[in-house]
Amino acid sequence: MSQPAAQVMQHNWQQMPFTLDKGSPSRAAIGLITLSNDLSIEPEINTFLPDEGVALYANRIPFPDSTTVETLRSMEADIAKTAVLINPGETLDVVIFGCTSGTMSIGDDVVRTRILEAKPDVETTDPITAGLAGLRHLGCKRIAVLTPYADDVNDVVAEFIGGKGWDIGVRGSFKRVSAGEMSRVSPESIYEAGYALGQHDVDGLFISCTALRASPILERLETDLGKPVVSSNQALAWHSMRLAGCEDKVTGYGQLLRS
Repeated sequence: MSQPAAQVMQHNWQQMPFTLDKGSPSRAAIGLITLSNDLSIEPEINTFLPDEGVALYANRIPFPDSTTVETLRSMEADIAKTAVLINPGETLDVVIFGCTSGTMSIGDDVVRTRILEAKPDVETTDPITAGLAGLRHLGCKRIAVLTPYADDVNDVVAEFIGGKGWDIGVRGSFKRVSAGEMSRVSPESIYEAGYALGQHDVDGLFISCTALRASPILERLETDLGKPVVSSNQALAWHSMRLAGCEDKVTGYGQLLRS
């Protein structure tokens, strides 16, 4: 026979002992602002991060399917409000703005400023800052660039990279406007395009766009070319770890993560 409800309610929960530790990101907590329709960046970056002690926490910024200079620049208004909702009240070591072409369209200094408005005590990075830092670290000066963008965005990419003092020896693009299509470009297509571009007189290859799933082909492409290959997501993992003070070497995804 069941007990009356009033009698059941008199039973008290027993207080159990516990201790608090630093939580899952015992070495580094990385915040990520990612586009609302980017299907690739989170699994890609997590593939490149160490198995223990480094955690990635994401919040999504509104973005339409159409990737144009205008839609990319429109994200500036939402950067701070997106960043502030990443683990509020908890410590983050680094905050990433996860859009390569968006950073170049808005301006890397502007992106950094907007993040710091919301998270003033963090290190910041973005795919083009991380990518160029990685290429510089590997000794590259004259580079090939592969993108998935339409030419209005490609022109911004070329102007930005050239304005940072880099020599673009050859460039190629899948010329897509749809953000969803960019996330569905096959890794083998990325390999074939990267291999064709990388055979020119260049020191290395930059694969631009966090939506491109380069992780399955990075090591093979770099080995076959005999030159460094740096992708947006690979560079973000490397740069954010270094900014957070993690010197882990991750194998199987190109020499940048091993360096």
